[in-house]
Amino acid sequence: MKRALVVLVAVAVVVTAVVAGLAAADRPTPSPPPPAPSADPDEPPPTTPGQETAAGATLAPCPLPARADLTVLSLNIHAGRTKAGRLDLGRVAAELRAWDADVVLLQEVDRGRRRSDGVDQARWLGRRLGMDAVFGPGRRARPGASGNAVLSRYPIVTSGNQRLPSRAGLYGRGLVRATIDVDGRRVDVFSTHLEHASRRVRTQQAGAVVERVRQSPRPVVVGGDVNAVPGTPPLRRLQRAGLVDAWAVAGRGDGFTVPAYAPRRRIDFVLADRSFRVRSTEVVLSSISDHRGVLAELTLLPAACD
Repeated sequence: MKRALVVLVAVAVVVTAVVAGLAAADRPTPSPPPPAPSADPDEPPPTTPGQETAAGATLAPCPLPARADLTVLSLNIHAGRTKAGRLDLGRVAAELRAWDADVVLLQEVDRGRRRSDGVDQARWLGRRLGMDAVFGPGRRARPGASGNAVLSRYPIVTSGNQRLPSRAGLYGRGLVRATIDVDGRRVDVFSTHLEHASRRVRTQQAGAVVERVRQSPRPVVVGGDVNAVPGTPPLRRLQRAGLVDAWAVAGRGDGFTVPAYAPRRRIDFVLADRSFRVRSTEVVLSSISDHRGVLAELTLLPAACD
C-alpha cells in the first residue's frame, strides 16, 4: 500500500513538471528593446523657445502686441478762414484741442500763401498742439501751396505725398501719407481731398487712392473730403478695397457734414481697414470751417505673428 502511494506521488510530480514545461514553451519570448535611433545629420537638434539653433537663430515665443485705441478726426479747415473771410487759425487750434484726437487728418491747408499770411499752417498747428505734422501739397499757388496735412500725437516715422489724376482747369489734388508708430506698431494714415467739379475725375482719383492703399503692408486709415456721398462710385471703390466707413458702422446722428450749419449731405469720411474695430463715430461742428468734422474712435487689433 505504501509502495502504491509513493508511485502515485512520483507520477503527479512528473505530470506537473511536464505541464509547466509545455506552458513555458507556449509563452512568447519578450523582444529586446530597440536600439536608439541614430541622429540624422541633416536634421537640426530639437530646441525650446529662447534656445539658439546651430545656425544662431533664436526661437522665442511670439508675443502678440496689445490692442491700442486710436481717436481719428478728419476736417476740412477751409484754410483757417471764417465765413467773413477772416483768418483765425487760433480758433482752429482751440477746436482741435477740445476734440482731443490722437490723429488729425486735415484738408484745405495752406503753406506760404498770401491769403494765409504766408503761414505754414500744418507746422503752426503741430507746434501749437504739441503734435508731429506733415503737409502734402495738392494745388500749387504763386507763392505757396494748398493741400492736405496729418497731425499726430504718435511719432511720424516716414511720410510721403502724391498728386492725384486731374485735368486742365481743375484744382490740383493730392494724397498725403504719414506712417506713425503706435506703441511699437506702424500704421499708415492718409488725408485726401477729391475733386468737386467732375464726377469722372473724382472717381479716377478714388481709384488712385485705392492703388496707393493696396501697396501698404501696414494697417491703414484714410480720412478726407471725398466730395461724394455714400453709394456713389468713389465710395464704392474705396470700400471694395477693404476700407470700412466708420460712421456707417458706429455713427451717431445722420452723419451729414455740409453745409456746416444746416448739413444735408455726408461727404467727409474716416475709413479704416480690417486691422481696426470701430467703437464710435460722431460728427462735430466747427465754428470756422464750412464742413463738419468726423471723429472716430478706433481700436487697433492685435496682429498675428508672421
